[in-house]
Amino acid sequence: MDRKIALSEIKNAVDEAYESFKSSKEGVADPLLEGVDTRKFGITIVMADGTVINKGDTDVASPLGGIIKLPLSTILLSQNTPQELIKKSGHCPCTAKPGKPHMHGAHGIRAISAIEPVGDPDSKWNLIENRMIDLMGDDAPLLDDKLYEALKKKAVDDDTVNELAKDGYYLYDDATVSTDLYLRARSMTATTRQLAMMAATIAADGVNPATKKIVFDGEIAKHVVGMMAAKGPRKMTLPWDMAAGLPAKSSFGGAIVGVYPGVMGVAAYSPLLMPNRVSEKAAKAIMTFMHKLDISVFQSARLVIDKDK
Repeated sequence: MDRKIALSEIKNAVDEAYESFKSSKEGVADPLLEGVDTRKFGITIVMADGTVINKGDTDVASPLGGIIKLPLSTILLSQNTPQELIKKSGHCPCTAKPGKPHMHGAHGIRAISAIEPVGDPDSKWNLIENRMIDLMGDDAPLLDDKLYEALKKKAVDDDTVNELAKDGYYLYDDATVSTDLYLRARSMTATTRQLAMMAATIAADGVNPATKKIVFDGEIAKHVVGMMAAKGPRKMTLPWDMAAGLPAKSSFGGAIVGVYPGVMGVAAYSPLLMPNRVSEKAAKAIMTFMHKLDISVFQSARLVIDKDK
């Protein structure tokens, strides 16, 4: 069974979501982000065929933060079977004390450590950076140097490397190197245009809609989306998948990116965060967009876009 919606309906839903929240001033920016313009707000949709819909401040770059786990997961699933990756993910103290080490991004650090080649940080970083570029369509993300230095200082102050060791957090590469690479990756910045293109590449089973490059094996996509659905934006009051119907990841920088398999990538940005460090306006905008169209990745009908209407 197919469910048809017109491309014009998608454009109207983007407009409505943007207009509904563009004046909202709820939330505060993360203190790590110096000089951020809290008025900025943008939404981008990239269809699996490459059609782009922009609204608002879609050229403002913000830190990837937790969104970095999307490109990392495509690499790890290219180097491991899902079963192998699940086994590797099991090497962790699930009863760690609050704030130790999870507040330091221990899962992300372990993910970086598991990427091959081990013992060669330059080659490992080149692989990560090139994967981001391929996913985003040759539009390279840029490093926020000040944020990177601030995160490194915080890691030193918090004694992250030693805390990981004390809590028995298993890593596959050097802890200092893995931590540094993860902090650098979190400090990379991207616009909603770049993020939506990355999501659309995942939605299109690993083929970038703009460049037509095969970035990863299409079989991987379902596992990446499954991970997004299982985790979702952090600590939402409402279950995100039920509220939005769109597997997504969020960043403390204010971006949220979602994947509708076979259909589109969705990205929204505003630096104004809720207490859970998820963007208030971006979250509400995506929910409104999905509700306006009355669509969900969990519906039984296959979504078909009519570009002629």
